[in-house]
Amino acid sequence: MNVAELRASIARAGVTNRKIAAELGLSEQALYNKMQGESEFKSSEIKKMANLLSLSMKDVNLIFFDLDVN
Repeated sequence: MNVAELRASIARAGVTNRKIAAELGLSEQALYNKMQGESEFKSSEIKKMANLLSLSMKDVNLIFFDLDVN
């Protein structure tokens, strides 16, 4: 997972980690753990984050799957 790009996308969207955690039904600590790679995001969580952060499919692939699709 590309944590730097995820953090940049969150900043661009102007959304707080607290709001993201709430939208995903997670505690802030659980979100932090996922962002640190201690546990993985579920596909349903990735989909919700993509909508919340207005991520393109290219962004999703880059952030969550380390795929740079042109």
